[in-house]
Amino acid sequence: MMVTYNYTGKTVLITGGSSGIGLAAAKAFHAAGAQVIIMARAPEKAAAAFPGTEGVTFLAADLNAPASISSAFEQVTENFRTIDVAINSAAADTGVGKPVQEFTEEEYDYTFGVNLKGLWLCMKHQIRLMLPNISSRCSILNVSSVNGLGGVEYGALYAASKAGVLALTKSAALELATSHIRVNAVVPGAFDTPLLRKAMLGQCGGDESRLQEVREKYEQFIPENRIGDPAEVASLMLWLASGEADYVVGQSFVIDGGMSTRFR
Repeated sequence: MMVTYNYTGKTVLITGGSSGIGLAAAKAFHAAGAQVIIMARAPEKAAAAFPGTEGVTFLAADLNAPASISSAFEQVTENFRTIDVAINSAAADTGVGKPVQEFTEEEYDYTFGVNLKGLWLCMKHQIRLMLPNISSRCSILNVSSVNGLGGVEYGALYAASKAGVLALTKSAALELATSHIRVNAVVPGAFDTPLLRKAMLGQCGGDESRLQEVREKYEQFIPENRIGDPAEVASLMLWLASGEADYVVGQSFVIDGGMSTRFR
């Protein structure tokens, strides 16, 4: 039986909503009736996925630039006053594709600037928007990665930044547990996204002719023998942000086709 959710009257803010998991989440919550706000470095990419669609607002925001984040949230405050759900799915496309000794300091700063500092700055604004909204059970979902559960070849910076997301999520959840705001993390494995493709390219030395070979190795490592569809993560988010998950606080939900069961 297909489970349906009704988010009519709810405002859902999604960072990184122009591609991958963020875009899938935006489509899912919009289909469930929510007013969706998409923050992205290139909001025109997200807009192209919603041609002529009402109920979706697109805002430009660079998560590596605190002033850009503040400006975007000023627009949210002015136009919406509050939000009910926040999904922090923006991720840097750096921090993968190289051995640890070849990353630059600039790549380190950008990866952590987007994946951890930028997420934290967004959470600060999101919490301040949600706290006065006492009539709603609000929810913040932070997107981490199974790479944050342990190490990963050719992705040390990305993995380390995503591990930080898990700790930040639990800490915020503890602080907000007695309020009307729940904080949880979603921990995806290998999903068909631009970031995964970049990681695969790094593992085959940039040789696109070997991409299929690397993809097949991924699939062989995953117990379900397949790469995931971002829409599957969006389905988990629909439940986690709903009243049905009202007693779920500070948890990290792994969705990876069983991949992490192979981690030592």
